[in-house]
Amino acid sequence: ETALCEPGVVQDQLNSVLAPRGYRLGADTSTGNRATLGGMLGNNSSGAHSMRYGKMVDNVKAVSVALARGELLKFSEIEWDQWQPETNTARRIRDTIDGIRSNLTDEIHRRFPKIQRRVSGYNLDELVGNDRVNLAKLIAGSEGTLGLATDITVKISKSPKVTGLCVLHLNDLIDGLKAVDFLLQYEPYALELIDHFIIEMGQQNPVMRNRLDWLDGQPKGLLVAEFDGDNVAEVAAKLERFDSEVGRESIAYSQVTLTEPAAIANVWHLRKAGLGLVMARRTNQRAIAFLEDIAVPPARVGEFMSAFRDYIGDAGKEAGFYGHAGVGCIHVRPMLDLKSEADADLMVRMMHDISDMVLEYGGAISGEHGDGLARSWLNEKMFGPEIYQAFIAVKRAFDPDNLLNPGKIVEAQPPDQNLKINPNTRAIEVQTFLDFEPEGGLTFAAGMCNGNAECRKTTSGTMCPSFEASRDEFLSTRARAWSLASILQGDLPLDELTGKGLYDVLDLCLECKGCKHECPSQVDMAKMKAEFLYQYQQKHGVPLRSRIFGAVDRLSRIGTATSTLSNLVLNARWNRALLGMLGIAPERHLPEFARQRFSKWFHRRKRPQPAEDACKIVLFADTWTEYNYPEIGRAAVRVLEALGYEIELCAGLCCGRPQYSKGLLDGVRSKAGRLINALYPKVEAGYRIVGLEPSCILTIKDEYGSILHSTRVADVAAACVTIDELLAESITAGRLPLQLRNEAAVVRVHGHCHQKAVVGIQSTMDVLHAVPGFEVAAINSGCCGMAGSFGYEREHFEFSMQVGESRLFPAVRAAPQDAIIVADGVSCRAQIQQGTSRNAQHLVEVVAERMTEE
Repeated sequence: ETALCEPGVVQDQLNSVLAPRGYRLGADTSTGNRATLGGMLGNNSSGAHSMRYGKMVDNVKAVSVALARGELLKFSEIEWDQWQPETNTARRIRDTIDGIRSNLTDEIHRRFPKIQRRVSGYNLDELVGNDRVNLAKLIAGSEGTLGLATDITVKISKSPKVTGLCVLHLNDLIDGLKAVDFLLQYEPYALELIDHFIIEMGQQNPVMRNRLDWLDGQPKGLLVAEFDGDNVAEVAAKLERFDSEVGRESIAYSQVTLTEPAAIANVWHLRKAGLGLVMARRTNQRAIAFLEDIAVPPARVGEFMSAFRDYIGDAGKEAGFYGHAGVGCIHVRPMLDLKSEADADLMVRMMHDISDMVLEYGGAISGEHGDGLARSWLNEKMFGPEIYQAFIAVKRAFDPDNLLNPGKIVEAQPPDQNLKINPNTRAIEVQTFLDFEPEGGLTFAAGMCNGNAECRKTTSGTMCPSFEASRDEFLSTRARAWSLASILQGDLPLDELTGKGLYDVLDLCLECKGCKHECPSQVDMAKMKAEFLYQYQQKHGVPLRSRIFGAVDRLSRIGTATSTLSNLVLNARWNRALLGMLGIAPERHLPEFARQRFSKWFHRRKRPQPAEDACKIVLFADTWTEYNYPEIGRAAVRVLEALGYEIELCAGLCCGRPQYSKGLLDGVRSKAGRLINALYPKVEAGYRIVGLEPSCILTIKDEYGSILHSTRVADVAAACVTIDELLAESITAGRLPLQLRNEAAVVRVHGHCHQKAVVGIQSTMDVLHAVPGFEVAAINSGCCGMAGSFGYEREHFEFSMQVGESRLFPAVRAAPQDAIIVADGVSCRAQIQQGTSRNAQHLVEVVAERMTEE
C-alpha cells in the first residue's frame, strides 16, 4: 500500500487525500501543514508517532533522483548482486557501496547507535546485512547532498479509528522522564513531553490560552500518552488501565484523561507549537538550536536529561525542553545571546561537552532534525574516521563536483563560522513613529521570526494570504520579516530600509494581522508594514492615491451631502477612466453614498423610553456606516434597543484605519486623539463602545496603544467591543433570542481578518447559533483579498481576486443559492459580491431581519 508523490506535496495535503480511504503517512511532523515530502525525505523526518511508524527511511519505498550532472536514477529495493548499472555515475555509486558492504559492515554495526532516532550522517546501516538493498533509504536523511528527489513512493499506513489521551501533570520534569521506560510497557501510540516553559508561553499566547482548559494547575512538565484502537471501548479500556496503574506510581500529581476530539486537538496544538512558543520570548537570550535534536535510549532519557539540565544550570542558563519522550528524542534549546562573546563560546563548548555525554549514553547527536550547519562537524566524532571517510566517498560518488548542498554531513565548518547572529552583529535601532517598546524595538520585532514557516500553510487559518495565493516564498511573512531583520541587524545597508527592494517585498502584504494571531512568535507584519510605509514616504513622498484613500472620511462627507450628483459621477464611464488614471482598478465599483447620513436618521428617529436600569452604550458609527451603509446602523439600533440598551451615538469621527494602512501615521495620530477625547468621558461614565465595522473598532482596540502616548487609550480600548461580542454577551445574560422567527436557513460565515486576529469570531457563531432554524458553519476562508483599499488598487486587483479564489470564493459558490452569507467587514462583502455575485450581509442585519414586529 503506497502513494506516489511529487516532492512538493505537503504532508497534510497527502493525508487529507488518504484520510477518506482510512490511511495516513506514517511520519507526521508537527509542521505538517507546510512540510513537503521532499523536505521530509531529505531530513529523514518522523514525528510524534514514530514509535509506531518509524522515520521517513522506514516509509520510503522508491525515489527518482536527479543528480548534479543531470542524470536521473530510480532507486527501489533490489537484489544487490543483480544490479547492472547503465551509466558511469551509477557504476561509481555501486562500486562505492560494494566497498562499504565488503569492508565496513562490522564497523557500522559497532558505531551506529542502537536506537530508533538516529539521523546523523548517511544511512549506511541500511546498506549492509541484507542481500536486498534500497538506495532510496540512502537518499533519506541525505539533506539534498546526494541528489534531488523528483518523485517519491511512500508506504502508507492504516489510520487509527479512535484515539484518547492521558496527560500526566508533573511536579518535576526529570522524574517524569525517568518513568518513560515504565510507561512504555503500556504500549502507547505516542508519548510526548512538554515542559513548563512552553506551558507558560502558551498561557501568554492569545491563540493558545483559549485551548488550555484541560490544564490542571501549573505543572513543571507534561507527559502526553496517546492510545489508539478500533473503537471507543478499546481505547477507554487502555486509558483506564494506564490511568489506574500509573496513578499508583505517583509519577504525576494529576492525570487528565481526554477522549473528545476537540480536547485532544487542543493538547496536540500546544505540543506542535512548542518550537514557536519557546522562540517567542522577547529577550536577547534566545532559544538557540544546536543541541535541540539529541536522542538517547528511552530507558536512559531521564538520567541523561538530568545531567544535561544540571550542565545548563551550572552554566547559569535555562532551556526549553520538549519532544518525543517515548523514543528518547528531546528537543533542548538553551537560552543564549549569541551577540555575546561569552555565550558564543559557551555554545561551542557545550556542543563538545554534551556530544561527549551523548556518545557515552549510546545516543545520537541528531535524532530528527538532521545535521545541517549546526552538527555536521560532529559526524567524524560520532562515527569514527573509517565511517566518516565512507560518508565522504558516498558524497563524491553521487556528487563528484560537490555542487549539492556542500558543507553538510561531510566536510563541514565549525558551528561558530556560520552564525547569522554573532558577537560581530550590531543591531540598529531606528527612530520609529509607532511604539515598538512592547516588542523590544523594531529590530527585535523583525528578528522574532525563527523561520518555522507556519506562514507557508495553505489550507487553514489566515496567515499568510499572499503566500497562499502565490506559493512564492518572496511573498511570505517569513521573507518579509527576514528582509527587514537583515537590514536592521546590519547584513544589508541601512538605506535599504527605505529602498525599493524592501518596498517590493512588503508590497503584497495585505496587513491582515494573521501573523500576529497565528505565528507562534507573534510576528506582527501589519504593524511593521505601516511603520515601513511611514519611513518610506518620509523619503519618497506620499502618492496622491494614498492621500485620496486616506481622506475617505472627508470625501464621503461631501459625497453624502451631494449624493445624487456624487453617485452619478461615481458611475459615469468617464469617471472610471479618471479613477484608472489615479491607479484605481476600473473593474471595481466604489461604494455609493447614502442619501441620508446614519447620524441624521439616528437623531430624528422616534426613541423608545429606556428603562431606568438600562445598560448604556456608545454606538461608534464608522465612516462606512455613516456615509455608505446606514441600513447596517439602523439594523443595529433596532436590535440593541429591542435588547434594552440605551444608545448614544459617536459619528463623524474616523478611526484612521485607511490612513494607517497607507502609513499616513501623522494623520492617524490626529484622528486617534480626537476620537479618544470624545470617547473617554463616556468610558469614565461606564459606557461600552460598540462597533459595527470590525477593522474600525479594532483599530481603537489594537493600534491606538502604539500611536498615542496617553493613559486614556488603554481604558477606551478595554471598553471597545464589536457588536457581535455584545450580542453574544446578551445570549449569556439570557436576553437573546429576541422574538425571532423560526425559519430554516443555511448560514455561512466569513470572519473579518482583524476580527479573527484580535477577538475571534466565536461570538459571531454564538449569536447565529441562537437564531431558531439556522444551520450555521464558518467558512474556512482565510483572507478575502480586498484588504481595505488594497483590492481597489489597479496593480493589486488581479492578485486581490487570486487571494479570494484561494478558498473564499469556491466556498461561497459551493453554498446553496439561498444560503445566507454573513460577513461583517465592508471590504469582505464587496469582495464576495465581486468574486461570486453573491450578496453577503452583516450579522446585525441578519438578526434584525429575523425579528418579529411584536
